[in-house]
Amino acid sequence: MLILKNCRFVPFLTEGTDLTQGDVLLDGHTIARIAPPDTDFGADAPVLNLKGKTLLPGLIDMHVHLCMYDDADIVGGAGTLISPCDWTINAVNYAQALLDAGFTTVRDMGDVDCLPAKYVRDAINKGRLTGSRIFTSGPIIESSWTDSTTMGCLADGPMEFRKAARMTMARGADFLKLYGSGSLLMPSNEPGYPIIEPEEIREAVTQARQNSTYVAIHAHGATAIDMAAHEGVHTIEHASMIREDTLAYIEDHYEEIGLVPTLYAFNGILEAPDTPNGVRAHKLLKQIVSSLKSACNQHRVQIGWGTDVGLKIFEQDPMKEFRLRK
Repeated sequence: MLILKNCRFVPFLTEGTDLTQGDVLLDGHTIARIAPPDTDFGADAPVLNLKGKTLLPGLIDMHVHLCMYDDADIVGGAGTLISPCDWTINAVNYAQALLDAGFTTVRDMGDVDCLPAKYVRDAINKGRLTGSRIFTSGPIIESSWTDSTTMGCLADGPMEFRKAARMTMARGADFLKLYGSGSLLMPSNEPGYPIIEPEEIREAVTQARQNSTYVAIHAHGATAIDMAAHEGVHTIEHASMIREDTLAYIEDHYEEIGLVPTLYAFNGILEAPDTPNGVRAHKLLKQIVSSLKSACNQHRVQIGWGTDVGLKIFEQDPMKEFRLRK
């Protein structure tokens, strides 16, 4: 057992109490009691005085790429110059940096073919490494419309999506991720354009459900987002240009569908306004802000936490997503 004294609480993140300050009794990995300051718990246990520091639950980042040190690693042919050993070292370092920042659970949203996120996940689960608890999608299932990336498993048509989904789960993925629209990081495609068909999404969702798991999808554009929602995708990543009718549908399916905006990654593109990607991002800024504000403020929609930046950027400012969402 352990007693944490002089803790500060964030009310909406602290269940079972109205206190904003107090002491906590831990019994193993369980919070046994939260009490006012200087409570005598009647337990012979060591005491750790937090001296007014804030006590938080373990944070969850729902959109990371553990093997990615620099965003440029995944675009074009750059990733071919990185060895499997280096990918794995990146994943180990990132999992440990995330834990140090308070993120006890993360979703890896696109692994490379040598599966470093999977192997780091397994090593952490076995106690061989220290790091955040990891759930990984394996390589992203994407169509031939996509630029060459280091995280893609190419498939075209429902039957190829079926095969890719089965192979990805057989290789140890916890869930599936699809690429549904163009990307702000891919100069040759537009983020608003869908690059996937409903039948392809449907097949991946069917395979995931048969294995008691779910599908996530990269989708900036309104059409891809709407298709994904109606075909049973569980989480929509980015959701930049989501429409009102799609938000209304998601609201009606509150328990089944959630959105994961990634403001940290988008802000990084905006900060390079003279690049092709920065120019496109600034053109879309007003529309994206309006869509995401509507999702947050005008609809009952589950909003997840995601950053989607490489370790190099994350280490410079681990809490930037908090400030951007303020």
